[in-house]
Amino acid sequence: PAEQRIGAPRLWAWASGIAGLLANLLLVLFFLLARPFSEAQNSFGWLGTANDWVLVVQFLAMIPVAVALRSWLPPSRLVQVITATAVAAMVTVAMLQLLLVAGVVQFDVQVLLVVAAFLLVYAWVLLLSSVGHRSAALPRSVTRFGLLLGASFPLALLITAAGYLIGSATGHPLAAAGPGIVLGTLSWLALPVWPLILARLV
Repeated sequence: PAEQRIGAPRLWAWASGIAGLLANLLLVLFFLLARPFSEAQNSFGWLGTANDWVLVVQFLAMIPVAVALRSWLPPSRLVQVITATAVAAMVTVAMLQLLLVAGVVQFDVQVLLVVAAFLLVYAWVLLLSSVGHRSAALPRSVTRFGLLLGASFPLALLITAAGYLIGSATGHPLAAAGPGIVLGTLSWLALPVWPLILARLV
């Protein structure tokens, strides 16, 4: 029964993690080869579109995992609320990626909304890892990584915002925000690792 209980969510966790790693690879190649911030046009722009599509798979595949985790943890209103919020954020990310691909929303608008949705997903990882750690409902390897991962993205946003404000006074806002941008990038690249650890150890 226990194996049946975790079998399907484990497969979804594998799917989400693998899709996330593929999305990371496509994103890195996009910035290296397509050079989106340069004026020169080349034939590698499709990497960005491919990344958008794979992100849809990554976040939709995470929804069954979120629902399953809710039932594995001690019942509480916090778990119910943060799970519902995270699922809504995952659906939002997928929809925003599809709208971007379809040309319905501009990138400048889409990225702000996606970052806000990401923040909710990371908060979910942080809070669920905290509950799972304190209740011993999840393995320590899962919860420790989840605590670090969940805290890293909000921290990166705070460092970036503070650095940008301080740097604006000196005329170098992006340079001052650099540490936060680096931390945020590493946090984003590490997100797919959590469901893979979950799939392997739960």
